[in-house]
Amino acid sequence: MNEPVRRLPLPQQDRARGFAEALSAARGKHLLIALRGHPDPDGIASALAQAHIAQRLGVGKTTIGYCHELSHRENRALVKLLNVELKKMKNVNEVEKVDFLSFVDAHDIDPDLGGADGIEVLTIVDHHRAHVPPKARFVDLRHDVGATATIFVEYLAELSPLSADQDDDRRVATALMHGLATDTDDFSLARSTDFRAAQGLADVCDRDLLQDLSRRLIAPSAMDVIARALAALVVRRNFAMAGVGFVAETERDTIAQAADFLIRREDIDTVVVYGIVGDRFIEGSLRTHSPSVDPAVWLEQAFGHDERGKAYGGGRRDKGGFRIPIGFLGRATDRAQLWSLVEHAARQALLKQLGEENSPGMAPHPIVAPPAPPAT
Repeated sequence: MNEPVRRLPLPQQDRARGFAEALSAARGKHLLIALRGHPDPDGIASALAQAHIAQRLGVGKTTIGYCHELSHRENRALVKLLNVELKKMKNVNEVEKVDFLSFVDAHDIDPDLGGADGIEVLTIVDHHRAHVPPKARFVDLRHDVGATATIFVEYLAELSPLSADQDDDRRVATALMHGLATDTDDFSLARSTDFRAAQGLADVCDRDLLQDLSRRLIAPSAMDVIARALAALVVRRNFAMAGVGFVAETERDTIAQAADFLIRREDIDTVVVYGIVGDRFIEGSLRTHSPSVDPAVWLEQAFGHDERGKAYGGGRRDKGGFRIPIGFLGRATDRAQLWSLVEHAARQALLKQLGEENSPGMAPHPIVAPPAPPAT
């Protein structure tokens, strides 16, 4: 049975010591750091930092595991250039016996990861809002930081300071700086704690490698989805939404990229882009500049909960996302009809959340759902 959640806030040193104390239970044991969803730079960097600390605390073996594709070119580059060892899995039993679990940049386990029942969760470190209090030996859940990487920079400063003379330390520092930059939109959304963390990394990280990681190239597939979003765009006052049809699972991040592009339009402050990903899920991304829109609450109100009571959507201050299983409808052979059903349902949910009813003035030119991507 997991111990009750540790109450925060605690002084910085006490948090680091509490984190180390919890990890000490895994000395000589196997710890699985389980990433949730499609790994992003903040989650990857935070997991790498925890593995770095765990090694120095005597944890016998640390595995960083994930369930879903590294779907963004930038994330694949991070893993390749920094030689980050990740294990894709659908079940914990796919690796050597796991004694303990840890979560970073998430506060619960990925629902698609099986075999974790009965394994104790040692640590949870995250900066996202939790709908229910998470349970582990140690929980550090903060809403006053822009990235989970910031928290791990603090832990490292107390437990294992990084040195520019050590290759592995430079690798961890570079990953954390990249995670900080991406999760704070190049520090435009950073808090004072994030800037202090970046300052602590500045003299250790590999600047040349960081520059390579930070090149924000847009793939042709993302350009295509952006074009489809523009063609299907519906604007209502300061809100916009667009359905982009079918998107391959390996290209799911193009939906978020389209939302990032559309939010730059000067007459809107909130945008939602959605599509059918991998013929299995309706996925969407929300971006907002509005101080009155809480992405997590807004999406929960719009799309509700699954049968376990877990919200389909979540998010943080300026962005959010949702993922809803299509279920048996995914077997449909008439893709145009399937997209018509999905687009209608998504649009009605969004309009209802806006307090609007559908009207002729709301309908854009119909978007034709593109064919499924060829099998690879």
